Amino acid sequence: MKPLMPFLAAIAMALAQPACADSSEPDFSALAKLVANANAAIDHPTGMAIAVVHDGKVVYQGYFGLADIARGAPVTARTDFYIASATKPFTALDVLLKVQQGNADPAMPMEAMFPGLHFAGIDAGDVTLRDLLVHTSGIDNEPLVWATAFSGLHDPGTLRALVARSGNDADAAHGTFKYTNVGYNIASVWLDARFKRPWQEQLQHDLFDPLGMRQTSAYISQARARGWPMALPYSLASTDPQAPLYLTKSDDTMQAAGGMVSTAPDLARFLIAQLQPPARSRPLLARAIARSHETQASLQAHYLDFVRTGYAWGWYTGQYKGHRMLHHFGGFAGFHAHLSLMPDQDAGLVVLCNEDMLCPRVTSLVADYVYGALLGQTGNEATVEERFAALPGLAAELRRQVRRQRAAILARLWHLTLPREAYAGTYANPLLGTMRIDVDHHGTLAVHWGCLHAIATGYTRDDQVRVELVPNSGNVLAFKVDRGKVVAVRLEDMVFARQVDTATPR
Repeated sequence: MKPLMPFLAAIAMALAQPACADSSEPDFSALAKLVANANAAIDHPTGMAIAVVHDGKVVYQGYFGLADIARGAPVTARTDFYIASATKPFTALDVLLKVQQGNADPAMPMEAMFPGLHFAGIDAGDVTLRDLLVHTSGIDNEPLVWATAFSGLHDPGTLRALVARSGNDADAAHGTFKYTNVGYNIASVWLDARFKRPWQEQLQHDLFDPLGMRQTSAYISQARARGWPMALPYSLASTDPQAPLYLTKSDDTMQAAGGMVSTAPDLARFLIAQLQPPARSRPLLARAIARSHETQASLQAHYLDFVRTGYAWGWYTGQYKGHRMLHHFGGFAGFHAHLSLMPDQDAGLVVLCNEDMLCPRVTSLVADYVYGALLGQTGNEATVEERFAALPGLAAELRRQVRRQRAAILARLWHLTLPREAYAGTYANPLLGTMRIDVDHHGTLAVHWGCLHAIATGYTRDDQVRVELVPNSGNVLAFKVDRGKVVAVRLEDMVFARQVDTATPR
């Protein structure tokens, strides 16, 4: 039975939120109705939290849907969401604060950041700390990304060794912008070693505490220990959209490129500090904030409604509705986060969702409405209403596409050259840990690697299978067969050698 009553209660809570802080601000009650009605029409009661800031204060908050569908737990002002890559403005700002304090230099090359470390694949004397944080490093290091964000199998020694394995990115030379988590991952390894404590604790001390972000953390364990209500991850693309996705974050997979949980009110405090830096009380932080808004790299791109012509320190820059906007979003299995601000209008927006497929489009409509209202755009509300009216049709088409895609994946034939039991076993990489492959008596081939697991399906090439280690994102496992025996398995450019003590097929 669907949790209808808790869902309606959550909508009622959203509609009951105060529309604005004073009568001089726009009335956001129509937005609340649009979001609530769309949520009901789509028939997928996942949650959304909205906070609008203007002139140094929060002028609207709205909370919709459910943080936990099975329990009927509504999203409230106290609900923590994983914000994924919206972490980057925090990490970059913390480094710039250290620059203001005289404890870091953006021009420091990697060879100075990691003394004694041998880099065979890059020119470590050329790539700087700044390059790492503004995505112009020209470095590729997928194993480091997988270890820090997905498998969670790492320690300070293996992370340092993985940094040393960095190579040149074939698609983006040094000095060319290419968005990636690699630079932030490398920078965090340096932060941990340079300041003798984890980057998570540095964010807490340098930013969360000073800004009064009392329900924000870079540690999942801390959030759970304190009993913070947590939004669970869902996806319209899931085989069961009302069941939470299996992949959830742990401390070992919270990384500096995407490793925070927070609430809409806490993130609103962060935006207010961006718009009105605390020059008197915290002058170094204020100068760091001002510097973080300075564009460092040029690009020509867009994401949905948002034009991107530059990248600052953890912020995309560009024009939106004719005004300068800084923004950064976060996407991960089951979550979408939106942080944006218009410095010249002293306005900003936070949107947090626990759904990953349709929510980015809904968030774009929320931004369209909010900034249109704050800018006094005539006729904008009617245009946004039309766009909201199209959402149920988009959701239905998305569901149809997902069904077709999954049917096509399941219809693929297997092309294994040996019996499936021959692929079962333990495979190891000295820097990436152990991958285990089990085959049961039904022939189901299951893959386990740290925090990740998946059931394999057929693929089009010999001795390869498809896996969804990350929900709704496929990867290929390629087995190496030598003289009738499986000797290794490869995921992207990561190779795991088969161990002698292979698992016994079940």
